[in-house]
This record gives sequence, C-alpha cells and structure tokens, in this order.
Amino acid sequence: MKKGEPGRSGWSMSRRLTEDWRIRRTMRQASLGLVLILAIAACSADVVTETTSTSTTPPVTVADTLGTTTTIATTTSSVSTTLPPTTTTTTSQPSTTASLPFPPGRESLEHGSDTWAVVLAGSADFNDPVLAEAVEAAEEAGYVTGPTDCDIGAAEALGQPAGNLTVSAYLESESDAEAARLAFEARGVTGVVALVQTFCLD
Repeated sequence: MKKGEPGRSGWSMSRRLTEDWRIRRTMRQASLGLVLILAIAACSADVVTETTSTSTTPPVTVADTLGTTTTIATTTSSVSTTLPPTTTTTTSQPSTTASLPFPPGRESLEHGSDTWAVVLAGSADFNDPVLAEAVEAAEEAGYVTGPTDCDIGAAEALGQPAGNLTVSAYLESESDAEAARLAFEARGVTGVVALVQTFCLD
C-alpha cells in the first residue's frame, strides 16, 4: 500500500458510514411518509365526523307538515263573513172582499108578501145585544130595519124557533140578497139569505 492511500480498514469504515447515512435517510423518508399518511387519515376522519354531525339534524317530518297545513286550514275556516240583515218589505194589498158594495134595499114592503132578505140576527129577548148590533150593521150599510117577530120564515132560517125576534135587511131579488150577504160577511157580520113573508104592515 502506497503512502497517502487509505487502508482497507479506512475504506470499509467510510463505506459503512455511507450505508448508515442512506439507511437513516430512508428511515426519515419513511417516517415522513407515515406522518403524512396519518395526517391525511386524521383529516378524512374529521370530514366524516363533520358529515355525520350535519346529518344528525332532525328533518322536518311529514307529521309536522301536515300539522301546519291543518292549522292553516282550521284558521281559514274560522273566518266568518258578516252580511247585513236582509230586510223584507211586505206590502199589504187591500182586500177586494172588504170593498164589496151593498146593493140597494127594497123600498116598499107589503103585508103578507114574499121578500128576499138577509137575516142578520135572532133572539127571544128584545134586549139581547145581538139584535142591537145587527140593527147597527144594517143601518151602516144603508138599510132601514129593526127587531120584529112578523117575518115568517126568518127565525127558522137561523135555526131558531118560529116567533123569535129577528133583524133582517130586505132586498129586491135573491141575487141582491146574496150580494148583500157577502158584503156583510166581508165586514165581519154573518147572515143568512132567506125568502120571508112580511106581516104586521097593515
């Protein structure tokens, strides 16, 4: 071995040191790679955790939505509209029956003659108020009359015994007597049309 050249032992040591350095560099690179892998794994875990945490928020359920809809429908149906009261005006028409005219009465009566009459009232008592009311109704209609027991057939027409006092309105014909009866009836006074014989006139 020449002077100035390294010996075999020195060369072997230098080579060993080089290999040791390469091994340590490789181990450092592996360590860095492992650290990087762990860091990436940690980040992935955080992302998964955040995603899971976000998904835990309770969604709006169908029941809640239906409940809200039902509440709105109930509120809407409870609104009422107040309408003004309807006023109905009824116009009363005058009664045509109440305005029926009275036909003229018979001016002359003959003893024992037959006469059409409207018998308005009858009673056995001269002071019976129904007789006075019948006289008043006949006079208001323009007929002259009074209580009498001389009209044969008048009391019988009322269904009363013969000889009772009666109040009658005397007419020229049966049709006039019927017209007078309807006019009396329209004013609330009832009567019966009858053919009577008048006496006590001589």
